[in-house]
Amino acid sequence: MAQTAAQLLRSTRRSGGLSQRALTNRAQVGGSVVADIERSAHDPGTESLERLIEVTGHRLCALPTTSYPVAVWADSIYRELKSTRRSHKVAFRALIGLSDELAKASKPIRVALCVARPAPCGDARFDAALAGLVEHYLGEDNLPIPEWVFEPARSLTEVWEATPFNSQSEVPKALARHGVWLSEDDLASV
Repeated sequence: MAQTAAQLLRSTRRSGGLSQRALTNRAQVGGSVVADIERSAHDPGTESLERLIEVTGHRLCALPTTSYPVAVWADSIYRELKSTRRSHKVAFRALIGLSDELAKASKPIRVALCVARPAPCGDARFDAALAGLVEHYLGEDNLPIPEWVFEPARSLTEVWEATPFNSQSEVPKALARHGVWLSEDDLASV
């Protein structure tokens, strides 16, 4: 549970635009509590975790799925890009993992996985790709698309050719609107 608590707290804190110190101050908890939870060094228990998450402006909910929400994928990409490896390949594989999960999710679960605004990934290309994937998978079934998808920072001014392709017609329209050229064939893992 400590790893799950760390992931949930970190992604909701970052999504709410809070530093660890700001969350610590708002929640009125001891100096290293938030950092310890986010490092998986402390398992806060459900009640304490719920209270901390509420301070970030979110609510702890359980969904009948094993898939991760977009905000957790964004946090994973952020941590990879910030790590000593700074592997764009690993971050890109996370994008494809998100694509796989959205493709297989039922319509209500797909919407629920996309509702929370993900924190920035630390690379505008990945922020745009996340928004493009969400718009693509929700839009293809006429499902409601969260407002965060249309934030200006979620679209690129210069196109990112994320994968090689023969024609722009191979790029889903939603991804192209966000400046991400990633072919339909490359949206699924092999």
